[in-house]
Amino acid sequence: MLTVINSASYIFQWKNKVRSSEYLIRKEAMGILEGKITVVTGAASGIGRSTAEAFAKEGVAHIALVDVDEQGILLTSEIVKNLKTGFSTHCVDVSEEDLVASTLSEIVSEHGRLDVAFNNAGINHPSSKFHELETENWSEMIKTNLTSVFICMKYEIMHMLESGSGGVIVNTSSGAGIVPAPGQAHYTAAKHGVVGLTKSAASEYGKLGIRCNAILPGLVDTPMIRDASGELTDRAKRTLERISPTGELIKPEQIAQTVTWLSSEGSAKINGQSVVIDGGGIMR
Repeated sequence: MLTVINSASYIFQWKNKVRSSEYLIRKEAMGILEGKITVVTGAASGIGRSTAEAFAKEGVAHIALVDVDEQGILLTSEIVKNLKTGFSTHCVDVSEEDLVASTLSEIVSEHGRLDVAFNNAGINHPSSKFHELETENWSEMIKTNLTSVFICMKYEIMHMLESGSGGVIVNTSSGAGIVPAPGQAHYTAAKHGVVGLTKSAASEYGKLGIRCNAILPGLVDTPMIRDASGELTDRAKRTLERISPTGELIKPEQIAQTVTWLSSEGSAKINGQSVVIDGGGIMR
């Protein structure tokens, strides 16, 4: 018996199957932050740079890279550019309220909204006994590591409320946000403060669609813990021995993966939490 195939119908069905397969492939390839408008402070190196890269890999539409280190954010922008992601660079001191306000207004004016903000800028100081800590150093630490987070959150929340679409804020605290860092009373106070700001915002704005969480990294392999020659500082070596169960530094990209998840719908019911990322060192 001779079977006759309607070639036109067969070709039409085959093309539809191909199109369907292409759609499924594209859908599966979409990142968990597809189309988001994002801001990363402290983007010039370390955790900030790795998070910008992770955001780009997860499909964000735009990353505003913010840091006082102009050369550093240009290097980060090259990474983002190579991943074919939109970006802008902003050489801004995030402890200066007027600059933060104008920068965020510029970003939202250009893109219509702000979906995700990662407040990560910070500094460290040499260790000092509590009674020998200079007030000048205290003030600089609180201004950079705590007041700047408050200022950024203030205007990020303002824009998220105005857009009516909610948003996500992730703040960088530290293991020192739970337990004191030896010789670092001011750093410890600032990082405890970041946890407090995070909980306050989460409580006040969660019902309005804005989530806020903090990450508390252990000892991460960033330029902050290395000297001019690239070697670990003596303090970093002592800290690593004291808190790392395996004797290994945490990689910035490991922190970035957690930030990315906290910024996504996968963590939609996570709010007001302090996520420790230290391989269990906090328990030692």
